[in-house]
Formats: sequence, structure tokens, C-alpha cells
Amino acid sequence: MTNPLPQRTKKYDSQTSFSKVWEQFEQRCGDVFICTPPKSGTTWMQTICGMLIFGDPSVNPGIGTTSRWLDSAFNDQEEVLEFLEAQTHRRYIKTHTPLDGITYDENCIYLAVYRHPIDVFFSGQNHMKNMKGDQFSHQISDDINEGFQTFVSQPTSVTQDIGDTLESLVNHYLSFAKWQSLPNIHIFHYAEMTRDLRNAVSAVSDSLNCGFGDELIDAITSAATFSKMKKNAAKYAPSADRDIWKDNAQFFESGTSNKWEGILNETSLSIYNNRMSELLAPSDQKWFEFGVRG
Repeated sequence: MTNPLPQRTKKYDSQTSFSKVWEQFEQRCGDVFICTPPKSGTTWMQTICGMLIFGDPSVNPGIGTTSRWLDSAFNDQEEVLEFLEAQTHRRYIKTHTPLDGITYDENCIYLAVYRHPIDVFFSGQNHMKNMKGDQFSHQISDDINEGFQTFVSQPTSVTQDIGDTLESLVNHYLSFAKWQSLPNIHIFHYAEMTRDLRNAVSAVSDSLNCGFGDELIDAITSAATFSKMKKNAAKYAPSADRDIWKDNAQFFESGTSNKWEGILNETSLSIYNNRMSELLAPSDQKWFEFGVRG
């Protein structure tokens, strides 16, 4: 008999994530986990959650400070565990790890966010160009089409960073989509948030059982627009006080989609479409790319 609830069956150990820490982490009833692949709306969802949890659109959501990345390989994980244990408010925690690599608890809330994978690739390139130092410089493509084709064609593994390959993004999505009927797993799409942010904020509020009225939902929607977050990048960019970005505002380089138009050639797009048809059914592909079904 199969277990009716998600199980942690894989250990992800990459340059950026180390999922073994979930074995030590003690979850609390009501914990909120923002579960996204990189460059798919993580900071945006953390910001919305922070405003809802504190019931205040002016609150500093503490991206990287209050809302910690639990399984980051960059941080001292013992320090992160101690920090989270000491928090007395409702915790909202970041992870890029798929559901099969984290500890599921039916008393916690899981918010998964996805974005068109080609936008993820282009946003990732801009992200690495904006980082100080050369830790990820080898991943910046001199030939964007060549780099994209590698991203599309390369198989993934538990030792690769989520987002390094198209397959890793799809696998992340499938790990949550398999369990989306569970009442505490909620899946969002970046494009849906862009089209109707108020509806997204209201849906997150409902997912967290906040019970807020229209006035506060409207105020949070206004405060959480992409343009306002970029304008106040020192407040909203992850770890903006740690001097890791060349330009904090550049972290929010662009909230637009279809970044590849006029850049990717027909060969690249053909390779992408063929690979996507191998990885996802047509209806799933349409939602995974554009946040619409049918």
C-alpha cells in the first residue's frame, strides 16, 4: 500500500542547496514554506507572505533575514536552525528543493510558484551577471543560444542546482502537482500573479487562513507590485544589506515575460519545444509556461 502523503525520498546536494538539513529541522503547526525554483517568484511570494503574516503592507518582510532560506548551502545551517527555532511569530521559510526532498507536514502550508522556463533561464542569466565576485561567472553564456540549448538538453540530477536545466524545473513542478489535491499544497504561477496580483494576494491570504477583509488585501496588493518592490530594492532584494549585488534594483531587472523574443533562434526554440513535449503533456505544458489551461 502506498503512503497517501508526500515522502522525502531524495537528498538534493548541490552548489546552492543541501536538503539534508530537513532531517534536523522541527516544523511547527502553521509554518509556511515558499517552495519555488530559482527566478520564479520566490522573493515576490515571500514579500506577500510577510505582509499577510504581520497584517501590515508597510512591514519589512526581511528577505534573507526574517524569512530564511532553510536549505541554502551558502549559510551556516546550524545558525539558520537556531535562528528559526528562536522565532516566535508565524514562520515563512524559503526553499528551492522539490517536494520529494523536503519533510512534509500536514499541519504546515506549502506555496509552490512556477514561471515560464525560458523566462527563468533569461532571468537567471541576468541574476548571475548582477552578482559580485565570479562564483557563478562560468554559468553566464557568451553565446545565449548555445547556453540555452545546453539548459534544455542536459539531463538533471540531485547534485545539480534546481534551475540549471529545463528538466529540473519540470521535475520540481511535477513533485508538487502530484499532490495538489492536498488542502495545504497551493500552486501559483508567475504569469497569473502578473495578470491579476490582487487575486493572487487574496488566494495566498486564503491559503494561510488569514481572514483579512478587502481593505487590507487592497493595501497589500498595492504595496507588493513589482514596480514598488524595485523602487524600494534596499528593502525587498534578498540580503540587500550583505553587499552581494552590483545593483539591488537590478535584482528586479524585469518582471516581464517573453524575454527571448528576437534573441533565441529557430533552432533553439525547436529544441525547446521538442524537449518539452517529452517532459510534459500538452495541457500541463501550457499551464507550466503561461499559467492557463485548456
